[in-house]
Amino acid sequence: MPSPSKAAKAKDRDEVTSTHRKTPRERELEREKAAKLKAAEAKAASKATKSGKPAAKAEPVKEEKNEKADRSDKKESSSASRAAVKAVSKAAEAKPAPKPVKVNYKSPFSASELADWRKLLTSRRNEISSDIAGLEKDAMEAEDGHTTPNHIAERGSDADLQDVSLGIAGEEKDLIWQIDRALEKIVTGQPIPFGLCEYSKEPISKNRLQLIPWTPLSIEGATYLEENGLTVEDIMEE
Repeated sequence: MPSPSKAAKAKDRDEVTSTHRKTPRERELEREKAAKLKAAEAKAASKATKSGKPAAKAEPVKEEKNEKADRSDKKESSSASRAAVKAVSKAAEAKPAPKPVKVNYKSPFSASELADWRKLLTSRRNEISSDIAGLEKDAMEAEDGHTTPNHIAERGSDADLQDVSLGIAGEEKDLIWQIDRALEKIVTGQPIPFGLCEYSKEPISKNRLQLIPWTPLSIEGATYLEENGLTVEDIMEE
């Protein structure tokens, strides 16, 4: 009887022998299987060659696609943000600016007193208009030489008289403008009621108005203009 080790060796030889004794059908199936395996490997290799990347590096491609998608999302988000900012800006531009608050001032004089001031201003306007007409007439006569001066000094005096007349006439016309403005205040209360200082918006004293009924400034307002080198037009209400 053979030893156990020899028996094991004998068994292995029998198995090897039985393996080499496969039927033709079994060998044909093995060849078909091997052929299919090689075809699958060749197909995979061909795809990898066409794509230019090995099959093992498919995962980085996926990551690259994800990165592109992230960049696209960020770009769309940025565009949406800019569009939102533009929309807000347009809405702000379309919104009308707040209107300035208008203060309703009241004249310090009653209706009958305003009527008296209107009569006084109209009378003074007529007087000044007459003075302007006379001054302009004198200037024209001096220019035409109606005085027919025979001496050079006399001709110079006429020229000086003409300049003075025209200068005074210009100043009188400025007074006419202020009187008309004061009359408009009495009639409409615009741009500010008659009798109020256009600088302080406080009442002008009656004594000052009796001397200069067309003045738009109180003593305080006139002092402010003088100290700051301003003119009446600089602070007048529009």
